[in-house]
Amino acid sequence: MRTSCLKTGSFSCPKGFRSNNSLCMEAADSVWDSGSITAARLPRYHHHHHHLLIFFLFEGAMCSLCLTFMLLMQVLLLLPTFSLISLAAFAPAPNFPTLAKCLSQQAALNVTSRSSPSYNPLLYSSLQNLRFTEADILTPELLVFPSSSVEVQHTLLCCRKANFQVRVRSGGHSYEGLSSRAISPFVIIDLAALSSVSVDVASKTAWAEAGATLGDIYYSIARADTELAFSAGVCPTVGSGGHFSGGGYGFLSRKYGTSADNVLDARLIDASGRLLDRAAMGEDVFWALRGGGGGTWGIVVAWKLRLVAVPKRVTTFRMPQTGKRTIADLVYKWQAVAPKAPPELFHAVYMAGFLASGNKTDVEGSFYGQYWGTLEETLSLMGKIYPELNLSSEYCKEGRWIEGVVNIAGLPSVEDLKSRDNRDKGYFKAKSDYVRVPISKQGIMGALSRLQNNPGHGYMIFEPYGGVMDSIKPDAIAFPHRAGNLYNIQYQAVWQENAQGDGDDTFIQWIRDLYAYMTRFVSHSPRAAYINYIDLDLGTASLSSKAESSWGENYFLSNFPRLAHIKAQFDPFNVFNHPQSIPPS
Repeated sequence: MRTSCLKTGSFSCPKGFRSNNSLCMEAADSVWDSGSITAARLPRYHHHHHHLLIFFLFEGAMCSLCLTFMLLMQVLLLLPTFSLISLAAFAPAPNFPTLAKCLSQQAALNVTSRSSPSYNPLLYSSLQNLRFTEADILTPELLVFPSSSVEVQHTLLCCRKANFQVRVRSGGHSYEGLSSRAISPFVIIDLAALSSVSVDVASKTAWAEAGATLGDIYYSIARADTELAFSAGVCPTVGSGGHFSGGGYGFLSRKYGTSADNVLDARLIDASGRLLDRAAMGEDVFWALRGGGGGTWGIVVAWKLRLVAVPKRVTTFRMPQTGKRTIADLVYKWQAVAPKAPPELFHAVYMAGFLASGNKTDVEGSFYGQYWGTLEETLSLMGKIYPELNLSSEYCKEGRWIEGVVNIAGLPSVEDLKSRDNRDKGYFKAKSDYVRVPISKQGIMGALSRLQNNPGHGYMIFEPYGGVMDSIKPDAIAFPHRAGNLYNIQYQAVWQENAQGDGDDTFIQWIRDLYAYMTRFVSHSPRAAYINYIDLDLGTASLSSKAESSWGENYFLSNFPRLAHIKAQFDPFNVFNHPQSIPPS
């Protein structure tokens, strides 16, 4: 009896495709069938890499041994100069008529082509970084907006049949625009229509489709029970698909861990079109999904979330400060306070340069956060642990947890959490760091001086770690940044493009210079980074190199080799890829 490496669990194939040896294939035009694999039945693949298809069909229980053997055979059988990246040279050209015919078999599928007047508005509707709207950026052949997991499966299999790359977009917040662009002909699968959230108050769980934004999730949970919540970021328009895949850090993370720490199950469509649950994908893949980065493992269409308890009343605060020396003193003290504070307190710092009166420049800061308590309790705690801030009631708001989310996000009402279009877009470049040793006051002054020299076009955010983050093992899930981190840093350069289009070079160089200055103050060997603040300056994937790429270690530390190994087993063809996706080892 033929078996496969697929774990025992649930998987399914879309209409028009049949299941065979744990693969989804067209019923009338199969590349694989139940017999043995021969070159004659592989017309779509160059003969040099026929053997790679054996990755999909292993006999018996010796999957790991078979895979190791086949990896060795790959090296032995190919010419010395041939590498996985060379597969692109042998791949057939994309075939648009084939794609269109295949997609037409799903009559209700929402497909938009370049000829449609709605193409550009839809393409750029959720793309947050306007750097990637320039004329020289390759745009997708089609935009597909599936309304069910079956339609996602069908679209993926059609793209594979017609040799088109796919990009999957949840909220469009990729800092490098990677969910909306590629270097070869591609199709965007936009999950915006898959945005339902189903809350089970009794079990304190929820199923959220991957097109749901954080705002959708927070709103749905609060409607069901105002004393339940979920641990995730503060920006309500961020899509859950990418956010959870990269970890997901936010106001509740010091108390409950990251979003990925609180994912209980997922529904994942793999490269062969199977819809897998946790049991079917196996614990290795489920481990990788939680913090191993988006766009690498397949298409997550839904997440099962562990909901967490929040009190009836919380207090949010936002305390402004100005003056470089004042802010330097406060930040220096903040480093000793915020990471060691009770886990019910999340207290971050925003810093930026601005143009003051008389055309002079200065630095402004905002010390903001949330505490699980009344206004009086918050002022009492902050007065004890951080009297230097001098927090007062005029900068605080007490209310339900969901109202605190709205306050920090700067929204008018709870209802606005459901809007996907409540953020100003712009051109930006971001970077990130982790800090393990307090930065000297002189070091902070140096960073603030660089912000002051770029008024209105750059900022830094310090977010505290500590709390429960110190007790979760770095290999519990793929997200590795745990004990020993005082806080992380997000750097951003922001601008509006001028008529000459030279803003990119000026401001990108500025943030690179700031990042270089900070080298001596942040983690090293490797210099850690947060995958959700993705930064292509760190390097890009090369399928001809070893898996231990420097950027992979920056994001995933010692978890990277395991991620690369899982990738090689689960997606050996590297169907799901982008410049910083996990390369198969």
